[in-house]
Amino acid sequence: MDYPKTGNETYVSFSISNTMLEGLGKSTITREPVSADYLKELFAKYGVIVSIKPEQQPLLRRVNELYGLNLEIPESLKIIQLSEQHRRLVVITAMGLRRKSGTLLPSYTEEELEEATFGFDKFYVQSVHYDDLIKENETLRKNLDAEIAWRTRDD
Repeated sequence: MDYPKTGNETYVSFSISNTMLEGLGKSTITREPVSADYLKELFAKYGVIVSIKPEQQPLLRRVNELYGLNLEIPESLKIIQLSEQHRRLVVITAMGLRRKSGTLLPSYTEEELEEATFGFDKFYVQSVHYDDLIKENETLRKNLDAEIAWRTRDD
């Protein structure tokens, strides 16, 4: 499946790093587990940019085999930063694989890849910070309470 180029693509990676978040300023980021079917719809709507290390290519091939995502397997790492245009990041979590200091190893055997399972989490940068939303809700609540008090007053 060819995904569109929209200018608002969703990033896909096996990890999240501070460099991806540089330049965002004060932001709220939500995280939610998502399914492969959801990702197919998301990628079909917005497109996708894959950011993986070359040694992670076999992992991504396995993800494509298992879930039919048909993600492009890049030859080199693309440096990504979340911004106003690209506010979504999907992190693929590999489970059941050996790690060193919590990090995926540079390579795995075919048997290890066969045993691996994967999960998907979508991170989304909110355009309005959570603290600002709380303040706005408080103001709206006060205005609503004042309106209710006015309409239900006794003369």
